[in-house]
Amino acid sequence: SFIFQYAYAQQSNFTITKNGNIVGMMNCVEKTDGLNTFLKITSKVNTRFVFKITVETEDQSHFVNGRLITSTVQRKVNGSDKAIKKTSWVNNTYHLLEGSKSATFNQDIHYNMMMLYNREPVNISKAYSDNFQCFLAIKRIANHVYRVDLPVGSYNEYHFENNVCQRVTVNHTLYAVKMERV
Repeated sequence: SFIFQYAYAQQSNFTITKNGNIVGMMNCVEKTDGLNTFLKITSKVNTRFVFKITVETEDQSHFVNGRLITSTVQRKVNGSDKAIKKTSWVNNTYHLLEGSKSATFNQDIHYNMMMLYNREPVNISKAYSDNFQCFLAIKRIANHVYRVDLPVGSYNEYHFENNVCQRVTVNHTLYAVKMERV
């Protein structure tokens, strides 16, 4: 939405595979305009677990001068909306919303999980998860390879070349998914 008002945005696409089969696509867009940086990631996955499942996501974040000002995480599963999660910087405090639940958060946010698709987290030890609404540790496990453990018991590995993410493996307790830049 707001990102595409601009004439130019840096875009990257990833295929999403499960058991060697392509099950979806992910699109990442980043636009910088003066002190503003806008990030948007959309994805659609069609797969089967016990039954057919379609998951659509749209994550957006807006940074001003390197500080997260607002982010939104939206998920649809089989066409039904899940609770929208919002993080907003208001009166020097982050306000977190998930459906009717709200909370506040007082740590500065300069790097979020969305940024992992565009820039290697060199000397960055944590990323804000707009989805889980907390900081997650980034562990360097090899040259240009990083692991982020998620609060749900799964973890993601991010593989970089020339400062750009080329591949992400999502290691869930029930499945593994690979996302590869095309």
